[in-house]
Amino acid sequence: MINEVELSETGHLSGILGTFAICVAFLLGIIVLYKAIKLKQKMLFYFFLTVFFTISPWYSSGFGYIFLLITKSNLDYRFYVLLGTIFIPIAILAWLTIYMTVIFPKKKNFILISYAIFSIFFYIYLILFLYTVPGAPIESMVGIKRTPIDIEYRGFVFIYLGLMIATAVLTGIHFSIISLKSDTIEVKWKGRFLLSAFISFGIGAIADGLLNLSLLFLLIFRVILLVSASLFYIGFIMPKWMKKIIKI
Repeated sequence: MINEVELSETGHLSGILGTFAICVAFLLGIIVLYKAIKLKQKMLFYFFLTVFFTISPWYSSGFGYIFLLITKSNLDYRFYVLLGTIFIPIAILAWLTIYMTVIFPKKKNFILISYAIFSIFFYIYLILFLYTVPGAPIESMVGIKRTPIDIEYRGFVFIYLGLMIATAVLTGIHFSIISLKSDTIEVKWKGRFLLSAFISFGIGAIADGLLNLSLLFLLIFRVILLVSASLFYIGFIMPKWMKKIIKI
């Protein structure tokens, strides 16, 4: 007989917000991908990868919640970890491609190769402890499940994710500040939205990833993360409806 898994109010809220994050990521991703194909712009495609996979740490929470509601059981631990981490290197490399192409084109290849190598070590670490080392202390080296659908990452996984968040936020703020200095009004507005997006993403990601949040603060910081995704979309795409609102 299978023991049914029960969730607290915090667990249900986390699952609902995780599911909503998946919907937002898919919706924005499809819009950006459509524009990238229509306009044949590589940068928009890289932005699609950035948007689509930046929220991937919450994919495991969202899909885990749906799986739990349907089957009354948990996702396999290894699958859960992979679902929440395996796409992060794609997101950071896509973003760095945009950043380095625009800001430091001469150093682009060196930086991208360096981060790619670092990410390969991350993948090796994951596979090593999840699948190939019998009796390895998986939870202490990879992550401890706080709830059936939330995890507290440990070891090199924690270090890698922290460095990727720091990289994204710092380079994003720099990118935004340069945009703010542009003589073009639209670019300035993009810089404002992007600056808000990267700052809110940094606050939300750090709080959600590092702190054991109460029901109220979980709601606040997950909403901040969702808002940051929308701000990223506006900052990069600047849709017509937003141009009408800000009158540019």
